[in-house]
Amino acid sequence: MLRAGFNVLLIAVFWVGFAGAALADRGEGETTARHGVVRCGGNNFLRLGGTEIQFASYTLRNFDATQPIAVDRMRFFDANGNVLFDTAGGALPRAENGVLGPANNTLNPNQTAQFNTNDILPFLAQTDRPIQLEIEWSAPGRALGLDVITIRVARQRDPATGAILAERGRHATECRSIPSR
Repeated sequence: MLRAGFNVLLIAVFWVGFAGAALADRGEGETTARHGVVRCGGNNFLRLGGTEIQFASYTLRNFDATQPIAVDRMRFFDANGNVLFDTAGGALPRAENGVLGPANNTLNPNQTAQFNTNDILPFLAQTDRPIQLEIEWSAPGRALGLDVITIRVARQRDPATGAILAERGRHATECRSIPSR
């Protein structure tokens, strides 16, 4: 009888250890969802006579170690609420690093993608900026939400050729995640 009790205790300890390792990708108290919305700010314009470009770089991360996350829709709005770009019914633009694009809208576990506004949007007049990006995402099972940050980038630019030159500055800010349960 004592031996059976010891075996049950031993199995329970191993099971708890295994279950803990299986869920190690989710921190205590982490929110999970099957779909959600992320909102970010940003900009895309030329200044100083076209010698400087300011744009936003969006880094999308799937921190979940087990669930893929699909980017279902990306919409950019100008300062007046007008839609500048919408992927509804179409494909995503090609990500800077090629992870997402027209043929693939899914971030696999632990993958990261990057989009730059200067690859997607026209340069905006002062009355049309700043902008907002809205990303709708989904997952086949409960997942850690899509993590997105905005990096505001300022770079020198050759107005004659349009070549983007040395970086002048950058600043990162978190985007607002609105998970649905």
